[in-house]
Amino acid sequence: MRRSGIFVGSIVALGLATIVAAQADEVTANGQKVLNPIIGDTAVSARKAEQVWPNAIIDDETHLDLILASGEITESVVAQLAAIAPAAGPETVDPAHAILALKKLSHDAITVLNDGKLDQAHRIEKFHGLLSRDFDIPLMARFALGRHWKRADNQQRSDYIEAFSAFLLQNYASKIAGTKVAKFDVRSATRAGKRDVMVKSRITQGNGQVLKLVWRMRQRNGQFRVIDVVAEGISLALTKRQEFAAIIKANGGKVNPLIVQLRRISA
Repeated sequence: MRRSGIFVGSIVALGLATIVAAQADEVTANGQKVLNPIIGDTAVSARKAEQVWPNAIIDDETHLDLILASGEITESVVAQLAAIAPAAGPETVDPAHAILALKKLSHDAITVLNDGKLDQAHRIEKFHGLLSRDFDIPLMARFALGRHWKRADNQQRSDYIEAFSAFLLQNYASKIAGTKVAKFDVRSATRAGKRDVMVKSRITQGNGQVLKLVWRMRQRNGQFRVIDVVAEGISLALTKRQEFAAIIKANGGKVNPLIVQLRRISA
């Protein structure tokens, strides 16, 4: 438990444009206390991230709908995804391009961190731009909501994506801005489906601690963007999905309380 908490805490310290901070054992939604699944389910996320999630093909709406409709990503879901995978077409995804995209992100991030002329406010503003540029925030938001996305109406979807984006940018840009990163090495990349690439990296913090990270990147309109980060076996997308599901369940299956809580945290 302590080891998982350290890993998740380190992820937060590095920023990584995610919303999986284990800030407390409980979260509150509309006055109700809900056990934070980050504390209890990191092992589950780690198993899925290592054994299932890297092999999940999310190439079109049919695949995404299957994942969103499922309570969790299991080996069975992955098997169904493989069964309906489209016929192999031209190789349009080059893992080398994903490596270059992540190298650019890492270079730009470290440049901002090391710029002594920037105060905290301007450093945060710079990271807002980097996260918006290099992370597919709408897709991350949709995935984190899981099967509840299908049940939400258009207004709720719009409000949720807006709240998710503000929450991610406001809270995690500030954490990135205070990070000490000594080195960011991008190692290798492998394909995941027809559109995604899993890129391996190692980040060395200022105190010498090393984290192994795997970035799931998706190509859209010729540009690779991050859609998940797996840190020491823990998938940030899957962990946040679990937490959101618990909050919604504690509020009678309603999405609006989650939106309210995201807005409150971002205020």
